[in-house]
Amino acid sequence: MVEMAFRYFANSLETKKGSVLVSLGLFTIVLMTTYPIYVESIVSPEKYSFFFNKIKAPLQISASPQHTHAAKGAFRLTIPLIARGLDLGINKDARRIVIMFVIQSFLLLPFFYLLINILKRYLNNIQTLLFVLGFAFVYVSKAFIWDADFWFDGFAYFFLLLGMYFRNRSGIFLSLTCASWTDERAFIALSSVYLFHLLHENNFDLERLSQIFNMHFFRKLSFMPILAGCCYLLLRLFLAKKYSLQTPYGGGAGVSIDMIPDQLSSGLAGIFLAFEGLWLLFLIVIIHACNHKKFLILVLLALIVMVHIAVAYSVFDFTRSLTYAFPVLIIAVTYIAKNISQTTNQIFLLTTLLCLSIPTQYFISVPYQIPWLVLSWHKFGSVVHSIISAPYVSF
Repeated sequence: MVEMAFRYFANSLETKKGSVLVSLGLFTIVLMTTYPIYVESIVSPEKYSFFFNKIKAPLQISASPQHTHAAKGAFRLTIPLIARGLDLGINKDARRIVIMFVIQSFLLLPFFYLLINILKRYLNNIQTLLFVLGFAFVYVSKAFIWDADFWFDGFAYFFLLLGMYFRNRSGIFLSLTCASWTDERAFIALSSVYLFHLLHENNFDLERLSQIFNMHFFRKLSFMPILAGCCYLLLRLFLAKKYSLQTPYGGGAGVSIDMIPDQLSSGLAGIFLAFEGLWLLFLIVIIHACNHKKFLILVLLALIVMVHIAVAYSVFDFTRSLTYAFPVLIIAVTYIAKNISQTTNQIFLLTTLLCLSIPTQYFISVPYQIPWLVLSWHKFGSVVHSIISAPYVSF
């Protein structure tokens, strides 16, 4: 019965309607199993008053203590500007800010749809369904709903995936620009989006540097992530000089490369817990690249992952940071589909089962399990009550 149902949904991916229905089903699973923790902040004015300030004056220097999330948001302009465009800062009503969290939650639906359509370009329907099902049970998907402190990582993930989905230069550039200005970690992830487009242009086979640097370099889609990153850096430097904006750095701010040794010694398991079974696909790619002497691909992938890990262990909220490397897993699964013909559906099944069987963890010094809501329906009542009773803010 389970196998018949699975094959039915896999076959339904042949049509646009079927892809929408599968996306809706995955969205419902995540929604029903993830507590929207942001409501615990809504009833505390000190938690969200900074966001109203950011909406009102996006380029104003924050007066928040340097260790807080608010202090690190100087250059995180995408969400405040969206909120400003939607006029959510009016009357300083916390209930209006909930709209941003609701939008983020529902972005998971098109996120799954985009992911399915990207994978369908390279994988068969069964492999696609297995991958997205496993993806629904790791932190990336949970982040669209489990947002504790105005992180809005879900927006950044969506923009990054949109940059991988588009096959036109302007779409890629605009998507990745929005992602970069949502969170600095998305800027780091531009490297993996670049590699995805580069591999696509070379049929997922890189052997020579001339495939990267050639006379057509500026005309290719893979140039757009580079252009988006350069424009981000130049504009960031301009804003930093003109408005004295800065992101706090150092032990007191909880952002420093000096934190890496201690973080590694106390939380090495966090690397595995960030993507759980999906790492198996990445491992297969590494082994294949080594065996077939595809050293250019091997070096590029290894460098990207190591940079992501280094950045993640330079801060306390490790899981949030490393999860921005999710495009690497999409690269891995598409590489497998294009280059490893003997790979069977059983490998994808094992990957998915690992994701389903391992509880989703949020790692910040120590792991915190993100609880399921299947047996906690009363929580939704408290969510509605928190929104209705949310106070106004006064300064």
